[in-house]
Amino acid sequence: MGNAVRRSLLIAIVTTLAVATSAQGPTGIVQGTVRGARGPIASARVIVDSTSDSKYTGTTTTDQAGRFGIADVPVGGVEVKVYDAKDNLIATAKASLQRPGDTITLIIQAQ
Repeated sequence: MGNAVRRSLLIAIVTTLAVATSAQGPTGIVQGTVRGARGPIASARVIVDSTSDSKYTGTTTTDQAGRFGIADVPVGGVEVKVYDAKDNLIATAKASLQRPGDTITLIIQAQ
């Protein structure tokens, strides 16, 4: 591959990365614990939807202590949904990331 082709390819890659990064916008972290009547709920599926960016959905699973965390959530309102191992919705919560870099910590009580 010639130097001119390599240089063009490098410029295209850098430009693509710059556009993708700038399109994401300001973000924060949503973290917390899911608890049930008997204590922490492990292996629950947690989904975070942004109410300010309809294209964003973050998904994770709680650890043995019922903890979860999702980074790079767009600033603004969020809706959190928690599902058990049988895919039943067991809890919901709403919150808001006010500023870039903010962290929301939720204690979610499942039914």
